[in-house]
Amino acid sequence: MPRTARRRIVFLDIDGTILDHDGTIPPSTPDAIRRARANGHLVLLATGRTPYEVDVQVTDIGFDGIVAGAGAFVEYDGEWIVERLMPEASCRRLREEFDALGLDYVLQGREYFYATAGMQRHLRRQLGVSDGEGVSDRGLGRYLGEIPPLRHDRTAKAVFSGDDLGAYDAVQRAVGAEFTVITGTIPGMGTASGEVSMPAVTKGSAIRELVDRIGMDLADAIAIGDNNNDLEMLELAGVGIAMGNGTLQAKEAADEVTAPIDEDGLAKAFARHGLL
Repeated sequence: MPRTARRRIVFLDIDGTILDHDGTIPPSTPDAIRRARANGHLVLLATGRTPYEVDVQVTDIGFDGIVAGAGAFVEYDGEWIVERLMPEASCRRLREEFDALGLDYVLQGREYFYATAGMQRHLRRQLGVSDGEGVSDRGLGRYLGEIPPLRHDRTAKAVFSGDDLGAYDAVQRAVGAEFTVITGTIPGMGTASGEVSMPAVTKGSAIRELVDRIGMDLADAIAIGDNNNDLEMLELAGVGIAMGNGTLQAKEAADEVTAPIDEDGLAKAFARHGLL
């Protein structure tokens, strides 16, 4: 498609959209993002990850901002403009339910995280890191350092891990009336893993707020994602694009489906919409 003269704002999921399941980024992806920005378009991350979880190899691509924590935090043009935390009492109840169910979990904030010892062991196995081995200070490696004191006033979302297929349903029954519970989107967390956030906190609500704030229109927005925490933004944006490797629900919510991540799906979507 010929290059568009219309300025677009593009929101990109990370896992399964930019970052493949093996932790690599297709070479075509950074090139497409940088070319789109050079052509005057805005390109932002929109991820379930909280800011400290985002790998340097992703941030080094260069972005105009980030919608993080599945909508709990928004940074634009170097300034944090949105921060939505769980009420302290709600976070305490959530943690107590996790403990009662015997689940390992992480409580996540913009600059705060608390990981149970079991979750640390799980992530060490996933990342292939031994107990005495040093870890990265970015990405999931941040969970593997010294566990900070438990607090209930700095949490925006939580991730729980489990392989018992009844665990997800048990969490849904226990806290579903107060929280939004979705299936896990972080690879390797277990077949019954999930993510918990406050009901009004979504990628879509944060995107709407940001677009309004900077004087653009949702019709100018393009959203690209692959998982179930992307559904609202795929439906909200003027153009919602699901990755070819995405879930069935993501493909149904999107306006179109691009190629899978390992077939340059993101770059092909950028080219199709005249961003390059």
